[in-house]
This record gives sequence, C-alpha cells and structure tokens, in this order.
Amino acid sequence: MYEVVMPQLSDSMDEGKLISWKVSVGESVKSGDVIAEVESDKAIMEVQTFQDGFVSELLVKEGESAKVGSIIARISTQKEEKPLQKQAKTSQKQQSQNIFENNFQTDKKETQEIQKPIKQTPINEHSNGLISPKARAKAAAYGIDSAVISKDSKKSIHSADVEAYIKQRYFTPKAQQLLQEYKIEKSLFTLDHKVDAQEVREYIKTHEIPLPKVLTTMQKAIISNVESSAKKPVFHLYESADATLLTEHKERSITVWFIKIIAHVMMKHEAFRSKLFSNAVSVMPNASISLAVADKKDLYMPVIKDANTLEPDTIEQQLQTFKTKLRKKSFTSQDMQGSTFGISNLGMLGVERFDAMINKDDTAILAIGTIEDKKITITLTVDHRLVNGYEAALFMADLKKELQNPLHFKKDENVPSI
Repeated sequence: MYEVVMPQLSDSMDEGKLISWKVSVGESVKSGDVIAEVESDKAIMEVQTFQDGFVSELLVKEGESAKVGSIIARISTQKEEKPLQKQAKTSQKQQSQNIFENNFQTDKKETQEIQKPIKQTPINEHSNGLISPKARAKAAAYGIDSAVISKDSKKSIHSADVEAYIKQRYFTPKAQQLLQEYKIEKSLFTLDHKVDAQEVREYIKTHEIPLPKVLTTMQKAIISNVESSAKKPVFHLYESADATLLTEHKERSITVWFIKIIAHVMMKHEAFRSKLFSNAVSVMPNASISLAVADKKDLYMPVIKDANTLEPDTIEQQLQTFKTKLRKKSFTSQDMQGSTFGISNLGMLGVERFDAMINKDDTAILAIGTIEDKKITITLTVDHRLVNGYEAALFMADLKKELQNPLHFKKDENVPSI
C-alpha cells in the first residue's frame, strides 16, 4: 500500500488545502499521474503519485485542510487489492437509506438505546420504524409528533433525522443556507409557519449576528508572513522623486520603469541583493524583485528574476503573466522565490503615501505612492540588520538620480547598456 501525504511546498508551509481530486476511488493510476491540486501558503500546486496502482482511499475532502506530512490518499499497489468503483450517482431512495444507515452506525449511543429490548416496539400502529429516545426528546422539544417523522420510514430514526425533517418542513432552502452560514439555531424561530430567507435576514440584522468565516490557507499564510515581517528591526526613509520622465513615457507602466531602474541601482548596492541567514549573509549576483499583486481576497509576491538583465518589454510581459496567474490562482512556489527586494505600488489606486512591510525573505521594499506636480512619493523600508541608515540614504539618492536619467527610457535598442 502506497500512502500519499500532504507535501511541503514551501519552507513556511504548515498545512495545505485540498482544492480538488483529479482521481476517484478505484481508478487506475501510474507513477507521475496528477491526483490532486493543493493550495499552499504561496500557490496552488499539483500532487503526483509515485507508484502504479489503484486509488484505495481519498482521506481528505475537497475544501478541507490537512497538516504537512499527514496521509491524504492511499494507493493499492497490487491488482488484487483493487477496490470496487464507487458509483457517482445514487437514486433518491438510496440516498435516503444511506442517511439512515450512516446515522445508525455513527451515533453509537442512540443505537445502543434503540437495541434495548424495552425500546424495540413501534411508536404506534402507524409507525414502521423505531425512534431513539434522543430523537423523540428532540422532536418533543420542537413540539413535533415523532410518529409523523417515523411513519414512512422502515429505518431507525435518530436526532439527525429529526433535524433534517425540521429544516425541510419549516425552512426554505435559502433560509437553511443562512442558518448554516451564520451558525444560528433553528429553535430560535417559532415553528408554526415556513421561515424564509427574509425572516432570517431580519433576525440577523435585529440581533447583530456576525458572519463567521474560516481563514483560508492563503489568509493564514499572509498572517504568518506579516507576523514574521513585523519582528524585523526596520526603519523608513520618506522621499519625493522627480517624476517628469515617468509622466512623459506612458508607453510603459510606472511599475515597469521602477522595476528596471531599481534593478539597476541594486547592482550598485550589494546590501540590497543580500539575504540574511542564521550565521551568514549571502549576496546574490543579480537583482531579483518581488512585486505585491492582490485581488480582494489574496496577496501574492511573485518575483521578477534577474530584473537587471531584462528589457522593459520582457518585464511588462512578466507582469501580464502575473495578472493572468492572479486571476486563475495558478501561482507556483517557484514564482515566489529568489527575491531580495520588493515593490508595492498603491499610487495607481490614489494612495498618496504608505509604508509597506518587507516580504518574508527580502531585505527591503519600496512603497510607491501617487504623482502630484510631477513629483512621486516613495517610501523605502529596510531591514536594519543588513542595511544601515547611511547605505539606505545612498541607495535612495541613486534611485532618485536614476529616475531622472533619460537613458533608462530610451526606445532605441542600439543605445548601449548603462
């Protein structure tokens, strides 16, 4: 038997979210086949099997999270172990029977009560099934005749069946959905009519009930990264730079020009190409820059690798690729690695000035604000363990100088590299 475990897709990953299964129980698989998609703290990745065989068990449901290293699936590696293929669909009658059977097997306490000789008599002449004491008490609490619930069933009735009956009888589907989302007890409503979604919404509004939401894997990762960044000893430099050339060369976005120019300046200042490890500092040979990209829910920091070697056209193409991956949630762990410096641009959204938090493994980050009167606000945040105030001031001075250098904005491909 081969066991597939939740992989660790990044150094900071503690758990992963099972996005989707690409196989089903009983299906034949070969080594290298993709069997699942998993969301890590940085990206959505494919999970492969490294053994031939048949899918024996899928242990994690889609949408659920599992700890790194925990078993998420089992592959039978011998043909004689092939499990029976589960049917994709069952009839309504079969589904109902399965509900009763599952409840009977899982609720051991109620099952034991039902099996006592004193309880093994029908409720009345109209009832074909048995009802547990717990289910009978629940029905009574709601003022419901338990015989009404059990008369059409040939299976034993448990408290879960009473709950299902109440939901179907007294709440519309949309009302049921709201009750589930807001974790509201059905007993809070008077069950003498069909409760609709509007009535539930009014209850939520009147009683100021908050909507509970489970943190996603990405949200947990963001929280972890922010907490890690907050522990760094940092300082900030607040400046305004001449934006004349930026406003004149609108054939590229401001972000493209900043990536190109920052990469050039980083090659002059090795501290901004450095990474701090436990007992050493590593200086990278090229300037790789992470860029904050986000939608309404998630934040990513994909990396423009070796940006000092790239032309504006190539940088712009990579930014377009980032936009596509953001929309499709298809960033990989490789997309997020290798940077030492970060950029966050909120100026495009009208933010005048702000502080940005340094990406987990980076040394510094530049926050880009709005342009006003041909001046652009920039805030440099640096890790004081690697960069002192003098080095940061020199970096900022060079950056401001290069933003006024027309050679960075030349369209002529024959212009020598600067």
